[in-house]
Amino acid sequence: MNFIYKSAPIGDEIIDLDEKNNIVKGYGSYFDNKDSDMDIIRRGAYQKTIQENGQRVKYLYQHDMMQPIGKMNELYEDEKGLVFTAEIPKTQLGNDVIELMKAGVITENSVGIMPIVKEMMNDYREIREVKLYEISAVTMAANDQAKILDVKGMVDIDKVYKRYDNICKLLRKGNISDDMGYALESEILKLKTYFINATQPVEETTEPVEKSHEVDIYKYLINKL
Repeated sequence: MNFIYKSAPIGDEIIDLDEKNNIVKGYGSYFDNKDSDMDIIRRGAYQKTIQENGQRVKYLYQHDMMQPIGKMNELYEDEKGLVFTAEIPKTQLGNDVIELMKAGVITENSVGIMPIVKEMMNDYREIREVKLYEISAVTMAANDQAKILDVKGMVDIDKVYKRYDNICKLLRKGNISDDMGYALESEILKLKTYFINATQPVEETTEPVEKSHEVDIYKYLINKL
């Protein structure tokens, strides 16, 4: 199972933005609409994960575990989609994110999920249950920060290395809390998905793509973990 992202625009869909207290309320994702991945998430898909792990879901910046910006005060489904209320501490990053939302630079929220119950239909995949790990404020749906592969299928090895190094450092500290364990699980699943995608055959278009980086990543993972 792959870790995937699903986005919802902030724009007119932001329910509330309390600038004084840095509280954002909006939709993490929508129900019953076919997205660019040909997926449709049905109402009820988030209920189980909210009940079991809702208190561990954090608000991140650009799906980066190392840049948490807030905690969830509310997390529930309505008839339209997944609703969240996030309280953002007045750190420099938190204040910047609020300002970027107001300026229309950050234009979407996006969920990081693992599909659990899914079924292929005629021309789409129906998702009826997911495991929710995080909700992120992102710049756009095709969020570059949430992808390690670029348009030619090359791998940004430095980003892969850095993210694995961060996990190793956290694990060395020991005494991992449940919340940290949940966040680490999310990060590992993301990296697994990136690695799977990076090692898939790349369809060449105008010029050949070097694949030697795949071997470098494999050796690195074996040596580090």
